[in-house]
Amino acid sequence: MKKLSFRNPRRIIAGAAILVALAGGGVYFAGAFGDKAKASTEAAPQGPPPANVRIAEALATELAPHSEAPGSVVSVNDSLIAAATAGPVLWVAEIGSEVKKGDVIARIDPADAAQQRDEARADIRRLSSRASYLARLVERHEGLGEEGGESEAAIDQMRADRDEAQQNLERAKVALRRAETALERTDVKAPFNGRIAAREIEVGEFANPGAPIARLVNIDELEVTARAPDTLLASVRSGDAVKVSNGVETMTANVRAVVPVGDTVSRTLELRLVLPNADWHIGSAVQVSLPRSAPKKVVAVHRDAVILRADRVSVFVIGDDDTAKQIDVELGAADGDLIEVIGGVKAGDPVVIRGGERLRDGQKVVIQADAGGGATS
Repeated sequence: MKKLSFRNPRRIIAGAAILVALAGGGVYFAGAFGDKAKASTEAAPQGPPPANVRIAEALATELAPHSEAPGSVVSVNDSLIAAATAGPVLWVAEIGSEVKKGDVIARIDPADAAQQRDEARADIRRLSSRASYLARLVERHEGLGEEGGESEAAIDQMRADRDEAQQNLERAKVALRRAETALERTDVKAPFNGRIAAREIEVGEFANPGAPIARLVNIDELEVTARAPDTLLASVRSGDAVKVSNGVETMTANVRAVVPVGDTVSRTLELRLVLPNADWHIGSAVQVSLPRSAPKKVVAVHRDAVILRADRVSVFVIGDDDTAKQIDVELGAADGDLIEVIGGVKAGDPVVIRGGERLRDGQKVVIQADAGGGATS
């Protein structure tokens, strides 16, 4: 075996010193790096970052459960205007024409009516002359007395003839007024403001009294007619305000009347609502929201506050420390954007209406200033 040779002990000692120094530096570096990593870990936030949300207060209000009833938009005045005198049709207003009350919507040939008027005038002149003659005749014989040579019976006959002539004259005057009215009615006039919705007769056709001329519809004064079971209308009274929707727009309308006559087939009653000024078309289908019972005091939140999951229904309430707390609730009556919540929510509690879909129980939040259309007290 070959023996180790230690020819230069100084070099060996120097190398050992260098190794010791490097080892010490490595320990120091590892210690320093570990302290910094530990400090960084301790400074990092725990859990998810704060979520941006919008809130609105829960309200103490009165709500009632509602059901929908189908209805239609109708006009207060929707009439089939008919002819009041006979004759050929000379002109009819075009469909869609807007007319005012008293405007002419059709014209009937006035020739026959004018002839009847002239005939009545001639009868009046003839009967007036005869009535005047008989009146003077009676007056003359009554003045002569017994010297006139006429018996009392003859004078009575003269008086009867005079009275009959006077009555015939009055009847002729009535016939003249009737003929003048028929002549006026050859101009068929609108009884109210509206639009021509349909022409029921055409130019050249002969119109008899009562024959339909045109359909006139008032498009400015609208109502909603709906039918519902009497049990659903038990809580509805004249003057009540209910919600009406045409699928695009929802508005409030006042109940004008509940017609207390049921349909024998459908067993429903008719409801009439006064529709405010709106651009809704006559004949449009609508849905009327009717209360099923009298309103009751409840705690309600905006619909957007409700978080629906397969296994739970909940809302998030924000605490004083800006922490979200998830509270399970049951849903009750609804009206518009408000819905009743039954559970641990109190009136005045700030509930999340935006940003709650990904929110976690106990998560910090940042509350946005704008409530964005949430429920207001």
